[in-house]
Amino acid sequence: MSNAPVLEIRHLSKAFPGKNGEDFYAVRDVSFAIERGDSLGLVGESGCGKSTIARMITKLTEPTEGEILLDGADITHIPQRRWKAEVFRKVQMVFQDPYGVFSPRMPIGTFLEEGLVFHGIMGRREARAEARRLMDLVELPSDLLDRLPHQLSGGQQQRVVIARAISIKPSLLILDEATSALDVSVQEGVLRLLMDLQKELHLTYLFIGHDLAVVRSITDRIAVMYAGHLVEALESEDLANQAAHPYTEKLLGSVFSLDDKGKKDIELESFSLADASRSAGCPFAHRCGRAVAACGQAIPPDVRLGPNHVARCGRLR
Repeated sequence: MSNAPVLEIRHLSKAFPGKNGEDFYAVRDVSFAIERGDSLGLVGESGCGKSTIARMITKLTEPTEGEILLDGADITHIPQRRWKAEVFRKVQMVFQDPYGVFSPRMPIGTFLEEGLVFHGIMGRREARAEARRLMDLVELPSDLLDRLPHQLSGGQQQRVVIARAISIKPSLLILDEATSALDVSVQEGVLRLLMDLQKELHLTYLFIGHDLAVVRSITDRIAVMYAGHLVEALESEDLANQAAHPYTEKLLGSVFSLDDKGKKDIELESFSLADASRSAGCPFAHRCGRAVAACGQAIPPDVRLGPNHVARCGRLR
């Protein structure tokens, strides 16, 4: 087995055409890696580039620059004929709205069988038996297999979606706001299930979210994004007392308390992430109380503050 990280992102950027022919960078020079069996949380305000990164990993969006390595193999620009075996077989996603994933007239059992049959892992008869095992794995009764999606609760639907995602034993599971649409009590149960499954099956997660308390509870490391830039990455357990970037500190001080069990999304004062992404210097400079003139002139380099702690701030040099 390769010792390479399950996922490695190298200097990844994505630009879209903007006003007056000027490019708008949704993601700019982002690098990170996730080792097998680990979990990384990607957090930031809406529009900061989190989901764009997920779309590039899953081939829904083509990168402008940089590299994406999956199990050590470069998948950045592989031809479409190879996507099924080298991307779709190895990467699965769980989205915010579970109902949108289902075909309304397809029974739950058939939904679970389809991935196994499509990827040639087993035949239909074997897949039918495997569907029962998967339901048990996500703590649902097997009598739900004959029901249609609308006959399940939101929490049950999300558990079925998780069961299908893990059924083909992917290298990476991307959870994009996977619990944010659920009631708090239901959310806690799904989070516990995800943590149990990770330990039992040695799963690797990229967890994208707004709720910092939730992300911190389920991940080993947290990467904070702002206006397309990755501004800080550190161990989840160090978030409260070792965060060094002014933006991360602003999130911690203004948005929520780590001891607060309520659900609080990242929402700061109104501004344009698109304008910030075009800044010649640090994109956070215009909102930073510690910025100096040099902060607006050049994007600062990464500063290593510990073995697993990096921040991109000119004041930390």
